[in-house]
Parts: sequence; C-alpha cells; structure tokens
Amino acid sequence: MLEDYKSALRAGQRAYRACVARGQSPYLAVLDDILVNVNIVAQEPLGLVEIPAESIVGTKTSGRHTAFASNFMPLLEPDTEFAAKWSNLCEAHLEEGIRVPIIAYEFLNKFYVLEGNKRVSVLKYYEAVKIAGTVTRLIPERNDSLENKIYYEFLDFYKLSKVNYVHFSKLGGYAKLQTLVCKASGESWTDDDRLNFASFYTMFSQQFHALGGEELDLTPGDALLVYLSVYRYSDACDSTPAQMKQNMEKLWNEVKVLTEPQAVELSLEPKQGPGEPLLSKLNIFTRPSELRVVFLHEHNAESSAWVRAHDKGREALAQAFPDRVFITCKENIEPEVDAEQVLEEVAHDNADVVFTTSARMHTACLKVAAQHPKTRILNCSLNAPHPLVRTYYPRTYEVTYLLGLLAGVLTKTERVGYVAANPVYGIPAAVNAFAQGLKTVRPEAKIVLRWACLPDEKHPLDFSDRPDVDIFYARDSREPAGTHRDYGLCRRLPDGSLKPLGLPVWRWDTFYVEIIRSIFDGAWDNDAAGARAVNYWWGMRSGAEEIVYDADLPAGTLQLLDLMEKLLSEDDLRIFPEDLYAQGHELHSPAAAAYTPKELMEMDWLDECVEGALPHYDELDVKTHTLMAINGLGNLKGLTK
Repeated sequence: MLEDYKSALRAGQRAYRACVARGQSPYLAVLDDILVNVNIVAQEPLGLVEIPAESIVGTKTSGRHTAFASNFMPLLEPDTEFAAKWSNLCEAHLEEGIRVPIIAYEFLNKFYVLEGNKRVSVLKYYEAVKIAGTVTRLIPERNDSLENKIYYEFLDFYKLSKVNYVHFSKLGGYAKLQTLVCKASGESWTDDDRLNFASFYTMFSQQFHALGGEELDLTPGDALLVYLSVYRYSDACDSTPAQMKQNMEKLWNEVKVLTEPQAVELSLEPKQGPGEPLLSKLNIFTRPSELRVVFLHEHNAESSAWVRAHDKGREALAQAFPDRVFITCKENIEPEVDAEQVLEEVAHDNADVVFTTSARMHTACLKVAAQHPKTRILNCSLNAPHPLVRTYYPRTYEVTYLLGLLAGVLTKTERVGYVAANPVYGIPAAVNAFAQGLKTVRPEAKIVLRWACLPDEKHPLDFSDRPDVDIFYARDSREPAGTHRDYGLCRRLPDGSLKPLGLPVWRWDTFYVEIIRSIFDGAWDNDAAGARAVNYWWGMRSGAEEIVYDADLPAGTLQLLDLMEKLLSEDDLRIFPEDLYAQGHELHSPAAAAYTPKELMEMDWLDECVEGALPHYDELDVKTHTLMAINGLGNLKGLTK
C-alpha cells in the first residue's frame, strides 16, 4: 500500500505547486477560518448523508490541514506515521471497504470534515463519487451576494428533493430544474425520483465533461437546464450514453452561449440596403434562389384575429417575392401535442424556413431545430436565449405609450383600465409605458390593472363593475373577432357598448418580408456573430407596428399623437425617465443614463400609479404555466435574473 501512498503524494504535490503558482493556498480550506465574521442563524442536523466527493473541500478545524493538499491528497513524507495510517486505511478499503461514516459540516453546499480526513483522502484517491457522512448544516444569514442567494434557493430545493450534488452558477436554476423534471413547485420527490435522477445526472455529467465542459465557466447543472429545455425529461432518462452524447453535441453551441456576457443579439431594426457585408457579396453562389416557407398556427383564421393578422403578413410575403417563395400554412396545431410531430414533418419535407406563431410552440421548435440544423426555425415570442431558434416580436411598449397618452387626454375620470394578457417578458414594460403616457397629461391618474389569464366574474375585463373607469386598454388579438379585446383602447358607453379609440396593429408583413429578404441577401448568417441567439424586436421606426385611430378624435389630439409618433420613430423621445418609482415607492433606475432594450424587455415590476399586481404563479392555469416556462417573468416562477 506504500506505493499507493507515494502515488497519492505525487498527486498532492502537483496540486500544491499548481495552487502556489496561482497565488492560492495550497492546503485544505478551514471552515473555522471561513466563518470568521459570518453570522450563522441556524444549525440543522441532516443525519447520515451521501456526500458528493467533489463537494468535500476542506476540514472543520486547522489541525492537520497542512497534511493535505487542496485536493485532499497527502503531503507528508512516506516514512511518517501519517503515511502508515493512510496505507492501512487504503488496505482496509480494498479488502472490505471503509464503512465508518465521516463527520462533517455543510456550509453553502460545501462540506468540511471534522472527523475522517484520511478516509476522505483514501476514497478520493480511489475516485469515490459519494462518501457517507453524518452532517450538520450551518445556515448563514441572508445577504445580497450571489453565492448566498443561490444557496437559499438550494435550501428550498433540498427540502423537496434531498438532492445535494447539482450546482448552478446563476439564480433560478433550482426552481427551473424542479419544473423540468415534471414536479410542481412545492412537490416532494420520492425515492424512485431520486434514484432515476441520480442515474440520469451521472450519465449527463460524464458527457458534459467528455465534451470539454470543464473548460467552460459553467457547471454541469447549468448545461443540464439547456438540455432539459430541449429534450423531455422522460425521454432523457431513457437515453443511452451514445444517444445522450449525440444530443449534447447538437446542443453544444446552446451550452457555450451561456458563457457569453451577451447571449442574445437583439435586432432592433431591419438591416437596410447598402450595408450588406462584404462576405455576403463574395458568397453569391451560396445564397438561395428560392425558399420553401411554412407557417404553423395554434389556432385558425376563422376563430383567431391573431392568426388573421399573421395571414396578412404571409400574403404580403408572397407578393414581395413572387416565384421565389413557396408558402404552405398549417392551422390548429396543439403546441404540447402536435407541434413537434408537425415540425418534424415539415423539416423532413425540406422546408427552408418555418415561422411558428405561438410562443407555446417554442419548446417543440428547440427540439426539432437541434435535429434539423439546416431548417431555419423562428418563433413569435420574446427574449429566448437559444441560438437554435430565433424569435420575433414588436416593441409593444411604444404603442402603449401613445395609447396611454390618448387615454389621459380623453378620460373623464382619474382612473383608466388596462387588461394585460400574460405575465411574460415585455408586458410590464408595456404597462409601465402606458403609465408614462397617461401621466404625461394626467400626473395624478391611476391605472386599474387586470389580467386576461385570470378571469374573475366579479372583476370583468370590460370594467363594467367600475363606473369610475370609462376608458380602458384591452388588446389581445388572439381572441375571436368582435370581442372587446379587438378594440385596443376603447370607451365604454352608457349603454354598455364599446367605442374603439385606438387600435394597435402589429405589422407582421414587415417581419416576414425583411427576415426572408435577409436570407436571400446572405445577411441571415451575419446576424448571429459567435452563434448567439437572435431576437428580432422591432418598433415603429421599422414599420413593425402602428396605431389606427378613431376618425372622430379631435384634430388637435390627432396632431399631438402624430407628433409624438414621429419623435418616437426618430428616437427623439425617451418614454421612460431616468428615475422611475415602482409600487411601494421603490426607486428604479437604469444601469446607465437610459434604459437599455434588455432592461426594458426584462422589466418585472409595475409603476407606482398602477393599482393591481403581477399574478402569482400558483394562480395561473396549466396552459399559462406552459407559456410561463418559455418566456414568463423569472420573479414569478421563483427565478431571478
């Protein structure tokens, strides 16, 4: 066994030299030193725990900590009593196994040994994955550090799962994992759940490291969230190592993009005319001469104004490129049932471009895009950080600002209604922009907020229960034609009928024509430098949105609106002031002088003039949960940016 000790000693000496070269301590971390000036608010006995060997990083006290390198390999000479005891433990392990659990403390999901340092050293030498130990958890006081916030998320997850070996580098990972393994937010795991997940995670982390994951500034857990966002957990558990390796290779760019500071490339305007890159000009023979384009809709044109609006864009696309674009359209596709199969079929039929007009189809888009990289797949949604699938959506906050201004001019009271569809990215910015427009002309006015995803008979979406609300905004064109939601901003008349005042129009023709033009021009591939995700988020300046006003509006009001729209289109109007106050008079300011597009997209709070709140996740139905999983606000799902 002495030869094994010498081998372990050499490993310890290598680790020692590497730490010294990096200017780090070459010895085991000492928990007592780490806890100086740390306020421990609770101690929790966990009993006998299977401790991940890689998470055992140090010793509880300073005694003997210099006998080990930072990787727990020994540093004392082979002729010492320490070496003899280590060798005897090694022999015992090979003959009958080390059965006596160590005693350890857990702090921030790392483990520090009180008794059993040599046992840990021997077991790590033999590459043990888990080590049995009696553990006491030390819980620190909450603070604003990222590590502390992630740890408190882990504590909530551990209560449900008893899983302690998955780590994340960003907030929100544990709540998202709970959802991706098909568990409700507060649902506990069974023993079978833990066994199945352990087997799956072991295979996944092996493939992650085999592909060079240790060279990325990511944990296997970070990559796992990407993988399970594309492949269903049940399917992933049934995969063979070869299948998982193949799937991981297809998703590797998706994983690597997480390491980039700007994972999403926001396209705020179509690229026009003479700015075509030189590389595109040189590669004229690689540009397509014709394209097969497919549109997939969740609903149909007869029942859905949303589909009818996209159909107008499809018709404009056909007119813009006659004899070059060949279009097919499929309707009534259930996102969680049919979408993946239909996408597979159109990809096998050699579709060049697929536009999916329901955000709920995004997950199916990801999986099929991973299998068919030559098919360009786009989804009508916002802020999805996936290079495999591009997204497109209008900057709705520009429109709602103008309609808020109009509401302030026309209302006869100090209360204006607003019906929001779902608590997804972009919606709080639209509500808050409406508030800024309203306060421009009525500084003391308030917004009464309601949600289409939370129907309530006592609080109808036409505000008929509120005589003090005579004007409201209720835009959701996915509803059938003829409902009040097709009116945008409207006034409720004394007889209960609704008079439209301003109807927002999303010009999908702008998106479809310009995106297809970018493919014909060869500019498509240049939009995603570094294989980043691309989100097309276009506004009034590009013609991607407009407002149809009531012809009976006063001429002066129309003139004011035209002026404000012109200023918006020329970027001469700042909708959001530098200092904004959220509900509770909480100050919000942009990181720089003005809010960036990303800050606006991810806005997750409401202006203090808003009466109402963001819905709680548990209030929403299953259909809305699916939408939330794709592009819902992180703070409503227990996730934080």
